[in-house]
Amino acid sequence: MEQLKELFARANLGTWDSWSMQYRVLAVVIGLLVAYWALQVLLPVVLRVLRPFIFLAIILAAVWALFPTETCSIEILSKIPMICAR
Repeated sequence: MEQLKELFARANLGTWDSWSMQYRVLAVVIGLLVAYWALQVLLPVVLRVLRPFIFLAIILAAVWALFPTETCSIEILSKIPMICAR
């Protein structure tokens, strides 16, 4: 941790306003690369975990499209204004 503090002190990295344009561009590019890598790694895992919930949401949407009044008669779903606004 002390080494990072020393590097920041040498680079004069205090607040974002005190950074030079080169460091700002470098920080943004590195941040975008890390975000891209994180999406590549985490998105398949998240989709795999959420797959049952997505499947249930699609089934609920299909049932609501076919039977809107019956779907709104379900107590939990009747509280959602977007579904039962008709």
